[in-house]
Amino acid sequence: MGDEGTYTMRYGWTRAGVTSFLAVALLVAAGFLPWAQRPGTSHVELALSPVALGIAALCSSRRPLVRLDGKGLTLYPHPFQLTARRTELVPWSEVLAVNWSAEPHLLGRTSTLTVYRRDSRPRKAGSGPAAAPDVLDVYLATQVSPDFVATFQGAVRISRATTLGRVEPARLALALTRLAPGVRHFGDLGDLGHPGGLGGPGGPAVDD
Repeated sequence: MGDEGTYTMRYGWTRAGVTSFLAVALLVAAGFLPWAQRPGTSHVELALSPVALGIAALCSSRRPLVRLDGKGLTLYPHPFQLTARRTELVPWSEVLAVNWSAEPHLLGRTSTLTVYRRDSRPRKAGSGPAAAPDVLDVYLATQVSPDFVATFQGAVRISRATTLGRVEPARLALALTRLAPGVRHFGDLGDLGHPGGLGGPGGPAVDD
């Protein structure tokens, strides 16, 4: 935890980062084995070298990925995520909920942080592509409180892949509780939520 309860997720060498780097590096190296390629042919596997170098550079950089402070929640650009090419500050007044979820993967655990924010843009009925249902949409379908549903219905979702970041869920949940007591937690943060939070003690439960 940083000063005054702030919290910053940074890139670092996670299990997924190490295994991904080794997998790509070994694939490139295998192309140079005597029996792997005919003499005189080009080493096309070298095209994967920038991938290994990019993973190594990113994991060693300790660049910020997500920061929580008094102003709000800042999501920094992700070089491998096409939809996350710019820094985005979401003020706490616009944040409805935060979801951080980790999933097992062959190369190590993958994870994503999703911020649900209010959408103040006027929309015409039936306009825009329909978004695929996620855990929040499914949860809203089970609620009978009009106020609760109205708060989250149509929320804008902003996501950042955090697989190559060092994330401590307990510290993330604590920072959310201190900086934005009204923001709800769910996903793997559900059991770490504050009273009244989504999945937190005293609040509605969420089944992951």
